Amino acid sequence: MRLKNLTILFLIDICIFYYNIVLQDGLIWGTLGVASSVFSLLYLQAEKAMFLIDTGIIVVSKDTDFRVRTAHKLFWSLSAFVGFIRSIRVLHAKATQLKSPDRTKCAPAQYKQACMTSTKLLLDVIHAVSWLPPGWLWGGTLSAQQASAVGSASAVLALIILHNGKRLASSK
Repeated sequence: MRLKNLTILFLIDICIFYYNIVLQDGLIWGTLGVASSVFSLLYLQAEKAMFLIDTGIIVVSKDTDFRVRTAHKLFWSLSAFVGFIRSIRVLHAKATQLKSPDRTKCAPAQYKQACMTSTKLLLDVIHAVSWLPPGWLWGGTLSAQQASAVGSASAVLALIILHNGKRLASSK
């Protein structure tokens, strides 16, 4: 009964969130926003399941273990991909703002920030998909060193974005 109540609350939350997003961003971008949230939630649940399997709290067959690990990486990849697509929209908006004759003083910095964010999210997609099983897009084709280098580049870029974002916020 408790699981059923939680499921109903979760569905109500998604419906309310979806309604707000659709009103604010439109059907396509609102749906992508909801999809991003759903993929992130599923990714986190799969990560919890992996933790429980890795620590031996729950014991599952090798087949189930493989499915949980694949689902974890798939939801990670989907979440990163949807985030990248949404960042392209922001990048386009900032580029349009940059070309506007009545642009703000910080428009070039905002455009640069959007460029770095899109680049970071593209690196996240490359990194996430590289850990999928062979045969899933380019999963398994990057060596561990190459995948780690892509992940490290994404992390460094995230720190730069954070630093620039704080500078940009303090200059307003």
